Amino acid sequence: MKKIGRLRIKRIIFIIFFLFSSAVILSKVITKDPTKDDPEIFSLPPAEEPVFQLPNTPVIVPPYSQWIAKPCKEPQPTVLAIVHSSPSHLLHRRAIRQTWGSFPPGQNMTIKTVFVVGRSKLPKIQQRLEREAGQHGDIVALEMIDSYTNLTAKHLAGLRWGLKNCPRVAYIMKADDDALIDVRRAIKVLQSGSLGRNMLACRIVPEGTSPRRSGKWMVTRQDYPYQEYPEYCSGLAYFGTMSAMAGMYQAATSGKMPYLWIDDVFLTGFAATQAGVKRLDMSVWFARTDQDIIKWMKNGNGERHFPWIVAEMSPRYWPTDALSLWNRIKQANNGIPELTTEFNSLEQK
Repeated sequence: MKKIGRLRIKRIIFIIFFLFSSAVILSKVITKDPTKDDPEIFSLPPAEEPVFQLPNTPVIVPPYSQWIAKPCKEPQPTVLAIVHSSPSHLLHRRAIRQTWGSFPPGQNMTIKTVFVVGRSKLPKIQQRLEREAGQHGDIVALEMIDSYTNLTAKHLAGLRWGLKNCPRVAYIMKADDDALIDVRRAIKVLQSGSLGRNMLACRIVPEGTSPRRSGKWMVTRQDYPYQEYPEYCSGLAYFGTMSAMAGMYQAATSGKMPYLWIDDVFLTGFAATQAGVKRLDMSVWFARTDQDIIKWMKNGNGERHFPWIVAEMSPRYWPTDALSLWNRIKQANNGIPELTTEFNSLEQK
């Protein structure tokens, strides 16, 4: 009996000790400050914030090749058009040269157009590009492969060339080679006083636009972990004063900003904000679709003047229909004689 009694006492003592220990451990877990615990478990930021910060990566601006556009002559042009083009887009460049990329003599405003192009991986395309550069003298050729992930470097190289070689132009315009632009009308709008000294004029993409996480323009969470972009300008075409462009370029190359290969966001978003450059919304002057342009073109009883300044053209109409579109715009706006050059087949040399 004494032995059984001792066993019961030991069991009771063990149970009491176990319950007491459990209570102490539980009380420590409940009262513990969560901010001092493992950050991977307790210190995760809210869902809308990234888990890490973007690094401030120095931007490397690529060197130019020996095929480089000629600097602006005196007197300097009213506007410098810096057009981003693909090595294979010979027809796009030809279309721009013969439409909005040049002004007829005797105008009270002038334009210089250059095309920023990287190297092609295909020898035949690269050789054709080099011949074109030698013939026209308007290609800013870069010593880097022309690719989507090099867009920011390409953008900066074009700006650097413009700031160095055309330092006294009134305006710099950046455009893509699938854009149809009534440049003279754009200059008139800008000269009306709406564009300040430190401003960009563009179609503003509002703050809150989400990065694309799939497709051709996919931005990974390693590239950009945030769920939203800040306000920036559509890269189809935007205009700026020399002061605004210089400030944006300096901010972009300062190494004090997070790098992003999406050049529109990086330059006209991050860098413009860093430099204190404001954005003037010109969305009302941008056509919604190229179908609106075709409809206007075919409607002889429609608006007398071309109702837009900038339009993005699909491969269905650009560059093959560039001349007919431009002739229609000229007739409607100024009555300038029609252009007659044809280029509906790729030049093979």
